[in-house]
Order: sequence, then structure tokens, then C-alpha cells
Amino acid sequence: MTSNPPAPVATLNADTVIVLVVGHVTEIRQTDENPPAGARFITADQIAETLARGAMPAIVLSPLSGPGFDAITIAQTLNDAGFRGVFYASTRPLPDPGLVTREVQRVAPDLVFDLLLPQDLAWFMRSVRR
Repeated sequence: MTSNPPAPVATLNADTVIVLVVGHVTEIRQTDENPPAGARFITADQIAETLARGAMPAIVLSPLSGPGFDAITIAQTLNDAGFRGVFYASTRPLPDPGLVTREVQRVAPDLVFDLLLPQDLAWFMRSVRR
């Protein structure tokens, strides 16, 4: 679980998908009603189709779990679609974050994976703005 927020991410242009946000990440919606430039919000069921259409984001962000999905199923879907970028799952503090990290790495060894706490998530999404 990250204790320091990840480095800022810059967008290239208005059509570039830098961050693919899966599911309803409450902390993002609360920071601002306007989504950050470069962020696209989708459901878990839309991941494979979105990536197949050529959207290759630098980062995929999702809640640790949501209706009908969790970080493991997201990681498997990303892996099967050929995504080799960074995947963050937002969560409250966990008693054993390494357990989640190891399981994600087991099912999708080519992904860079980490957990983001709410305070890191809010900072991260602000950094995506132009």
C-alpha cells in the first residue's frame, strides 16, 4: 500500500486517456464534479471492450471491490486484454495489504499494482488535471 502518493501524471491532449477509472470511485467524484482531463469512467464490464477499441491508458484505477468485481477480476481482465501498465485499487487501510498485492501479481504478473488510500487518491486525481 502506497504511503507516498505516486508521481504526477500529465495529459497529452483532450482525447488522450491517461487514467481509465473502473467503477464508482467515491473519492474522485467528491473532489470535483468535472472529471479530470485524460480520465475516462467505465464499468467493470466495459474494460475488455474499451481496451480492444484501442484505448491504452497509462493507468487503470478501480475500487478494491465493487458490484460484481474486485481487484483480482479487474487484473485478470486487464492481463487478458494485453494491458501492461499500472493498476491502482483504492481502499481504506487493510490489515494485510500484501495479501491483495501478492494475489494480483499472481494472476497478472505483467501489471504494476499498488493500493491507494483515499488521501493519496484525491491527490493523484488532482495531478491528472491540465
